[in-house]
Amino acid sequence: MRGLLALVFFLLLFVPSAAARGTAADHSGSSRLDDDVAQLRYDDLAKDLLQTPPGRIHDLFAGVLADRTSRFDEAVALLSPLLSDTSLSASRRALVLGSLADVNVKRFRYSEASELYVRLLSTAADGLSPEMLKDDQDDSATLKLLVNAPAQTIQFGGGSSGAPEVDLRTHSDPLHDITVDLTVHGVKAPWILDTGANFSTVSASFARKLGLTPSRGAAQTEGATGAENPLHTAIIDTLPIGQAMLHNVVVLILPDANLTIASGGKKRYLIPAILGYPVFQSLGSIRFRHHRFQAGNLLPARGEVSRRDRSSPIYMEKLNVLFSCRSQGLARSFLFDSGANTTTFFFPYYRDFRAEFLHPTQATRRSFGAGGVASDPVYLLDDTELEVAGRRVDLQHIPVMKAAQHTLSDEFEGSLGRDLISAAGGLTLDLTDDRVYAGRVRK
Repeated sequence: MRGLLALVFFLLLFVPSAAARGTAADHSGSSRLDDDVAQLRYDDLAKDLLQTPPGRIHDLFAGVLADRTSRFDEAVALLSPLLSDTSLSASRRALVLGSLADVNVKRFRYSEASELYVRLLSTAADGLSPEMLKDDQDDSATLKLLVNAPAQTIQFGGGSSGAPEVDLRTHSDPLHDITVDLTVHGVKAPWILDTGANFSTVSASFARKLGLTPSRGAAQTEGATGAENPLHTAIIDTLPIGQAMLHNVVVLILPDANLTIASGGKKRYLIPAILGYPVFQSLGSIRFRHHRFQAGNLLPARGEVSRRDRSSPIYMEKLNVLFSCRSQGLARSFLFDSGANTTTFFFPYYRDFRAEFLHPTQATRRSFGAGGVASDPVYLLDDTELEVAGRRVDLQHIPVMKAAQHTLSDEFEGSLGRDLISAAGGLTLDLTDDRVYAGRVRK
């Protein structure tokens, strides 16, 4: 699953490199709505739908947008009738099946999601790019291990009136990740807070400490560096986080070697555990502040005018959090990955904003992630400005991929890391209404 273990640590080495060559994806002959989805420009999709007459094509793309904005009942109502529409192209059939599978994953209905992925891969695989095909094959294999898994649920305990149900001090591990100390099955350990992880993840040795039962079958996923990671799955029956108690939390179990990362010199650090997106989704609203992680009961009541003040949309591309940001006056979608130390811009950013790179600084970016190490030639932006949630944020020393990677990173403008949290003075994510707030938010 894309972004599953986006734990990226990089070193920039200033070395000469050749100019990158790349071409934009050819979307000639496709509709504007197809382009909007293919380029993850969901702000544009919402606007273009207003100009689209009623009918099955409007319903298809309105259903896709409903899925991306967590309006699951609406997505199912719009997309389900199209499952039997044989006149749709392969790419649009894949879009319908993939979006419905996505809805079921987010609703923790793993068996239904698995069936839809099997149907997608058997009837519409020719409508997928090679990168998407590989990603969906990995997803399908993982979901087959979860067909009997119970749905994840959450209960909030009796915290102080008006106070967040979760208010925990955060720490920095040897890799400089944000962690919170949790006691699960009587075992206290630091858990990385990683919005870029599609599922929570534990090392094999830590799974044994927790007494987890691994799945008999195995699957694999591609990590942040492109390395393949073999995995088993397991279920944590109870996982306490502050005053919240989660039940039936899916975790991926990776070999220790795939979660052992160089932490400086000859030192190596074994990551014990990672909290992934489904946990954050259940918490409803989450906040990253200086040395604090908060969740639940953070925002004004729905319907209040202030609810959308100084906020901008979140779009969910599968289990990946996308922020709608403005750069150079243009709206673009960027991943938000709290598991990444710093922001990185991918090839689409370079393609869209070439004028910034007339006299670029060139470098090599070494990234360390689950299962491997990668080195890529990059340009280095000394500073750039993004507008997020109505606030202009300055980011510095941003590596920019100067060529297509032929991985799913080529779909995104970039990945916003923890430097964004610092630059914005904290971030609050409403994962129910899909909005992001920068800085201090008052109820």
